[in-house]
Amino acid sequence: MIDVLKKKIAPHFSNLLPLSELDLVNLMEAPKDIKFGQVSMPVFRFSKQLKKAPPMIAKEFAQLLSDKNIEDVAEVTSVAGFVNFRFEDQFVQELLFSNVQKLGSKMGDSHHGEGQTIVIDFSSPNVAKPMSVGHLRATMIGQAIYNICQSQGYKMVGVNHLGDWGVQFGRLAVAYEMWSSEYDFDTQPMKSLFAIYVRFHEEMEKNPDLESQGSLTFKKLEEGDESLKKLWQKFIDISLNEYNQVYDILGIQHDATLGESFYNDKMKSAEKLLEDKGILEESEGAMIVRLDEFDMPPCLIRKSDGASLYATRDLACALYRHNEQKGDKLVYVTGMDQNLHFSQLFKVIEKLGYEWAKNCKHIGFGMYKFADGKMSTRKGNVIFLRDIVDKAIAMCEKIIEEKNPNLVNKKEVAKQVGVGAVIFNDLSGDSNKDVKFDWDKVLDFEGDSGPYIQYSGVRCKSLIDKYSSDIKFDSCVELSSNEERALIRHLLLFSDVVRTSFENYKPHYVANYALDLAKLFNNFYHKCQILKAEDSLKSARMTLVYSSLTILTKALSLLNIEIPERM
Repeated sequence: MIDVLKKKIAPHFSNLLPLSELDLVNLMEAPKDIKFGQVSMPVFRFSKQLKKAPPMIAKEFAQLLSDKNIEDVAEVTSVAGFVNFRFEDQFVQELLFSNVQKLGSKMGDSHHGEGQTIVIDFSSPNVAKPMSVGHLRATMIGQAIYNICQSQGYKMVGVNHLGDWGVQFGRLAVAYEMWSSEYDFDTQPMKSLFAIYVRFHEEMEKNPDLESQGSLTFKKLEEGDESLKKLWQKFIDISLNEYNQVYDILGIQHDATLGESFYNDKMKSAEKLLEDKGILEESEGAMIVRLDEFDMPPCLIRKSDGASLYATRDLACALYRHNEQKGDKLVYVTGMDQNLHFSQLFKVIEKLGYEWAKNCKHIGFGMYKFADGKMSTRKGNVIFLRDIVDKAIAMCEKIIEEKNPNLVNKKEVAKQVGVGAVIFNDLSGDSNKDVKFDWDKVLDFEGDSGPYIQYSGVRCKSLIDKYSSDIKFDSCVELSSNEERALIRHLLLFSDVVRTSFENYKPHYVANYALDLAKLFNNFYHKCQILKAEDSLKSARMTLVYSSLTILTKALSLLNIEIPERM
């Protein structure tokens, strides 16, 4: 919505600056302080060209544009190297209210991606291991990107690329044969499966022969041994049952679950494409694609013993996602440590002559850091995602019992708030950065947290429930206090924030927007009388409350966070 304001101003700069109106719109921003208005034009970059200091340029432009009496603009000022525009309060208020009335839950949506499909790979745990806290990042960042891209008009295909193939399944089969009778696979299948996985690696350190047994068993699985295939499928079923329980709690949506094994019969044709293109070559017995022109090491396609690698499988996977799943863009959400792997993969696709290589994107993310060192699944020292979620929900139940024991639907509210706390903690920072894992921070229900934002939404709902009249979107009296102006301007920025988040694949922009919105709303709530105001002012302020709730609800939904009815 802020674009409407920018577009009203841009034509007035066309004779002052050598930029198109679109470039002028893109250059404008929101001033840091509401007293300077809703839109600001920085002129620093034109200092050399105009041979004047930025403050002087801004001052001259502000005077020229003030004299023009631009429609709906109340004041044009300059500060340092910025030309600031404050629009008439009634105009921006009506702009907000009319959009909320017209769009409702579609606020922030666009048709940018209409007719295009994005295939996004996210979560993608390794079968036979419970999801650890590390999978929280791949899962929630991926789902948020899915939601944000979908809001921009793209058809989304979310893929859970399970790690369901490899020598670890030979090892697991050996472990199952040796020790399964000692564990409770009937009532605790996932816990038992993980226990024998850890035990095998402990025993392997004492008895190296176990490693070769695991490799030979996996070779039999690759060759199609029926009993091993049944056991392998059992491991997958146990794992998926566990994962789906976590996905249900977190509200995760996958449109396809296709493990690595799905591409086993597609690797040969992918390799043949490389051969036919003349870019596959032998090196010390292995087969590689050289990437010297990109200053990258060669991409290893087949080892000297004839075994395929991740690159082979991921090439077959990319071809399938483009050709069969009709992906115009392919997005991969994995750890930053896989940057090189995906950079090589995309360059191999480019060398095959496929234009769509430029539409392949790896969204890397930082990892959780722990005070006592790195997690190791093989050693069993991991923090499980399910445990974090369960603990967050249990903590919420305890707080509700202490503070609001008569709350209706206590368990449902505890789930919404506990899950919201975990998700917001993960998504509120730039995904590129590592996150220090801290139980106190994850489960912090005060300050800059998911529960704080949710409570702001609950406060809006409570006001609306207490308001005895219908929300009125037009002919509202003017709202002109600093608290109201700041809140209205922030609400007008929502579409811009969603678009920026989409363009950069950065959910934290939406998360931080929601946090700022909660703070601005609470400031307005505490400083301005709402239900006790005289009728016409009460009506206008309640429309602002409704607008705040509408946009806050949409922002949190993009992050997969719900607002309870009560807290």
